[in-house]
Amino acid sequence: MDVTLVEDIHRLANELGVENDSFLFAPLNLDDPSLAQTVVDGLTLAFVTYGYHHHPRGENVYELMEQEDDLDPASEAGLALERRIEEAAALQIPFIVTLNRLLEDYFQIRRKLEQLHPPV
Repeated sequence: MDVTLVEDIHRLANELGVENDSFLFAPLNLDDPSLAQTVVDGLTLAFVTYGYHHHPRGENVYELMEQEDDLDPASEAGLALERRIEEAAALQIPFIVTLNRLLEDYFQIRRKLEQLHPPV
């Protein structure tokens, strides 16, 4: 059994906000293909749940940027829109950076589990 992989699973589960009593924090026998798949499924659900609960609920930066083309940037409306874009980006960029890092960790763990037990 790969102790480092189990530690990585526990660490990612913690970062994703999984409850302490989850099976993801138990000693995991990754030699069991069924349990390995259950871990992948559990981490997938935890990842989706994290994205839903932690996503900033501000305005969509990309939708605001599309509106920019229709306005004179020096106008009052153009300047107000620019402030809205900056505020939305300030909320969303840290979340996206964190989400990308968590996704990379999730991918590495999933890849290792699938190497142990290729999906059928």
